[in-house]
Amino acid sequence: MKHTKSIARAAAAALLIAGSGQVRALSGDQESACGAILCLAGGSGVAACVPYLARYFAIDAANPTRLFEKRLDFLNLCPASDLPGDVRPMIARYGATCQPSQLVRSLNGQIRSCQMRATNGVDDCEPSGDEWRICATFYDHGYTVYEPPQLQELCSRERGDDGYWTERCSYSWISAGDAAAATEGSPLSGLVPSSLGRPAN
Repeated sequence: MKHTKSIARAAAAALLIAGSGQVRALSGDQESACGAILCLAGGSGVAACVPYLARYFAIDAANPTRLFEKRLDFLNLCPASDLPGDVRPMIARYGATCQPSQLVRSLNGQIRSCQMRATNGVDDCEPSGDEWRICATFYDHGYTVYEPPQLQELCSRERGDDGYWTERCSYSWISAGDAAAATEGSPLSGLVPSSLGRPAN
């Protein structure tokens, strides 16, 4: 089970930080960085995440190594002290490519590519069900609320010209819980971007 209480505590710390005896709201790139962390960890389905994700995905670089470094530098602008040291690097490395919708598209693309190359039917392209584990670091982390995608199998029997029955199966990946953070009652629902930048009462 995901550590949603830890997420909520970290989110609260990210939204408001103490300074000179007063609590002040975040703004600018600090706000955007904290918003990106929250949204990539589990709130990407929330409409208010759009500007924070747009700011994050606007970061560009000539190669994957430099892109990781620049994204990490940006996320490090969030002053949340309750985040474990591995959260920002994990999100910088996996937060984009391992988002449920992106991963599902990639995994289904692999199946389609295999089917196009196969000469003996789609059964040659049966996934193992473990392909999603390229993103296991992201999904298994206690600060992400997403669940890994699920593999669906659809099989049918067909009678061939020789009179024998054969079973043909097709496979597809679907998102599981990719809208968890947007569901009413989610621990992130009151903390994700809409409350960023608001002064405390």
